Amino acid sequence: MAAFHLELATLLPAIGGTIGGALLLFLLVTMLTACSIPGLLIPMSLTGGILLGPWLAVLTVTAGAMTGSLFLFSLTRRFGAERLRQRFGSRLEPMERRLTQVGPYAVVALRIAGVPGPLITAGAAITTMGRTPFALATLAGLLPSVTLAAASPHLLFG
Repeated sequence: MAAFHLELATLLPAIGGTIGGALLLFLLVTMLTACSIPGLLIPMSLTGGILLGPWLAVLTVTAGAMTGSLFLFSLTRRFGAERLRQRFGSRLEPMERRLTQVGPYAVVALRIAGVPGPLITAGAAITTMGRTPFALATLAGLLPSVTLAAASPHLLFG
């Protein structure tokens, strides 16, 4: 692991140092999240933890994931909610009713449980949940896993 860290660390000057690496990681996480690519947070958090250190990695990955999720939330609400309702009709009503009742708590619980982010985002976008409660719930749901993944290389290997 230490050799891998040294190999990755040599890339930092090529991408503008720590700030350039953080910006690149932020943009990559934002883009992949907005494009509905599931399962990216743990690998991105691990890589960020190795390259940038745990705290900057947590900040960068969380900010990128939230930005991408909010972008996807807005797009789904604006262009996809009606299509989902037309396609699935009454089958969506129980889920929509339940998500509306429990709102942000469901988003937090589902994110912590590891449900794919695009499903959570699309589900929340078809409800009446606002952007701010969605963003805060996304933050609360992402922080535990991102923090553990970003800190694990330093906890395990020093």
